[in-house]
Amino acid sequence: MLALNEGMHYIRCSRYEYLVKRGSISNYSFSIKDEEKTGILDAMFEIINYPIELKDLEEQLASLSVAPNSDQMKSLIHQLLEIEVLYEISKKTKQDTSLCVIVDDHDQSQIVTSTLKNEQYYVTYYSIDNKSSSSLPYIDLENEKDTKEVLKNFDYILLFKRNFSPNTFHKFNKLCLDLNSKLIISYLDGNEGIIIPLVNCDQVGCYNDFEIMRESSFYNLLDYQVMKEQLLLDENGEIYVNPIHFTILVNQTCLLLEQFISYTNMNYFAYSFDFERMVNTKSRLLKFPKCPSCQGDKNLVHAFI
Repeated sequence: MLALNEGMHYIRCSRYEYLVKRGSISNYSFSIKDEEKTGILDAMFEIINYPIELKDLEEQLASLSVAPNSDQMKSLIHQLLEIEVLYEISKKTKQDTSLCVIVDDHDQSQIVTSTLKNEQYYVTYYSIDNKSSSSLPYIDLENEKDTKEVLKNFDYILLFKRNFSPNTFHKFNKLCLDLNSKLIISYLDGNEGIIIPLVNCDQVGCYNDFEIMRESSFYNLLDYQVMKEQLLLDENGEIYVNPIHFTILVNQTCLLLEQFISYTNMNYFAYSFDFERMVNTKSRLLKFPKCPSCQGDKNLVHAFI
């Protein structure tokens, strides 16, 4: 079933041109023109009742407009899906969705539980911190067989970390690739919150692809590498995190998760929330060739070798 994105304004400039805006100052603003003057936009935005099956939409557009040929019609519908003017409604609901939520700190688990408690997901919580005072069941990442048994039956695996933990992320990446599971990694890196939705590895690659893409953009790469080596030696070191920042990160992750469950067609991005500079950015997730984790030669240690 296809639906019209109700979070946007569709402003009629003429029968053959519409202005699409998300908000008054939003950068998401563009015009859609019917160059052939078929009336297809008028029918789509003013007459069609949504939600509607794709086949029924094509039939009604053909009868209500000056019948553009089938290829033109399919091309327009595809473009509107790409820019999220149209979206395909998923048959899955929150009640049908099982979540495995993993945290590594008692305070974190309280925040995550508090955020999710009013939602209607089927949620099971685990801890990867065996030193934590939390009563949550412990997942031992060194025991790969048992961990896979725990994870294999969940629709989504959400991993929340209070600091950048490359070892842990790579371990979960491998487990989820082996299980073909949907993984969302959310963590704080200083005053920056990062969300990496790895829910379609065939399209967007895996965590290894994201890490390479992120590292390629650093201007202080040498300092970063020194820090990363230290983290690899001591990933579980105590570090203070702002609870407000962590709460915002969890809320944003839940909003993103709701989109993935509701829509079947998505453009996938990684999200950054820079609380220090108050800047939010997103980066399209890319699948690099010959990634040693999700494709190509497993003997390679870097995607560009």
